[in-house]
Amino acid sequence: MNIPSSSKTNLSVGILLVGSVSWALLGAGLQVLATLQLLVPSLAYLVPIPWIGYGHIAPLVSFLFTYGWIASGFLGVLLILIPRISGILSPSGRLLTGAAIVWQFAVLVGMAEILWSGSTGLISLPFSRSVTALFLLSYLILGSALSRGLGGSWKSGPLLPRLYLLGALLALPLGLGTAEVLLRGGLAPGALQIIMQFVWHSFLYHLWLTPLALVFLFQLLPALTGRPAGSLSLGLLSWIATIGFGGWVGNSLASEGPMPSWLQSAGVIATLLLGVAVLGNTLLLKPLLDGKWEECRRQVSLRFFAVGFWSYFASYAWLAFLALPGVRQTTTFTMVGQATQALLIFSFYGNVLAGAVYSLLPASRSIGWPSHPALTLHFWFTTLGAALIALAYALAGIFQGLALNDPGVPMSTISSYLRPFLVVALAGQLFWWLGQLAFSSIFFASLLKLFPSVAPVAIFPPDREATKQSLTPAHP
Repeated sequence: MNIPSSSKTNLSVGILLVGSVSWALLGAGLQVLATLQLLVPSLAYLVPIPWIGYGHIAPLVSFLFTYGWIASGFLGVLLILIPRISGILSPSGRLLTGAAIVWQFAVLVGMAEILWSGSTGLISLPFSRSVTALFLLSYLILGSALSRGLGGSWKSGPLLPRLYLLGALLALPLGLGTAEVLLRGGLAPGALQIIMQFVWHSFLYHLWLTPLALVFLFQLLPALTGRPAGSLSLGLLSWIATIGFGGWVGNSLASEGPMPSWLQSAGVIATLLLGVAVLGNTLLLKPLLDGKWEECRRQVSLRFFAVGFWSYFASYAWLAFLALPGVRQTTTFTMVGQATQALLIFSFYGNVLAGAVYSLLPASRSIGWPSHPALTLHFWFTTLGAALIALAYALAGIFQGLALNDPGVPMSTISSYLRPFLVVALAGQLFWWLGQLAFSSIFFASLLKLFPSVAPVAIFPPDREATKQSLTPAHP
């Protein structure tokens, strides 16, 4: 079945991806500012502006990376991928364009609210009800477009990407809507508020963003490597475990809090079982990359997917380590949370998103990526930056936790422990920012067609008249 080209669909894709790149650049700059404020506390006195203080900037950075960069980017590349797999054209382009604009407007409003009045204090819900309504309105339209073809016309396609997409499409409105009603509707008093915040945090990352990233890994890695995924039964078991236990992971981090001990134990068990599911997916995806070193060197998209795949394993191995009882009590209220965020957002989601953009954007815009040093700079700067950030925060959190549990160590000494690690984290953030600047230079130049389309890495025919059977390996 041929997919007719749609300039209006391409417009919505362009809005989502341009917004994603722009929010990533802004978030990277604010992240550097926040780390500088930790290293040089006197900045708060030199520039006494409340809305750029650390208490406003830190939650804003997390918000911009999660909803602006990753979420917007994932939705944009999914609008390219899904119609070309299902063979069903997306609905009215005007609706999609409007939904893409609404999503960017919601991020803008949320940013203004956090800068002006600070975060709401709710975990992963730092914005007001009006922003929630905008997100849900936009997602209702975008999700409806992405759900087309999940049944009939995609039956002949791979099953696992379809299952992960189905789970992810349901997770966001279910989790966000429930969190909004219980947390701000007065229906979750006392300790139940804390429990619901951790559950919503788990929904956001482990039931929405992670399954969306797995859609690209299970759909595009076989296409780029020319190898099919392995055992379907193992994949189904991993999918069931991911969907079943992903919503409880956050409870393992609520150590010594106002939560029943059995609920904390359930979070630990869910995290460890989710680690088993990740191991199952690793066993399915690893053979696709075995012996593909030369292809990874030639294809920038495959290179990012490879790093994103191993970051997927590393992220959940780290979460399983943090869930262990002895480690959990030691690292509570430390910087290990920033290390987890760096692994998930920068290394896992960010690399998968970059690989998907490099693979799929040419199919939507009839462009190719140039043989330009910026492509290599993007990969190495972002990979090195993410590794430095995660490593620095992980070591800082462990040393900080050990010191906090020693009553003989004064707080001033603990602060001195953290400074070298914060310097390394700042260097990593600067590297990562440079990588995003390199990518943005190529990305915007490609959209404006400022150079000829050479070295294409698209996995769809350039005329965008792709069929359901057109997923073939690409070689630039």
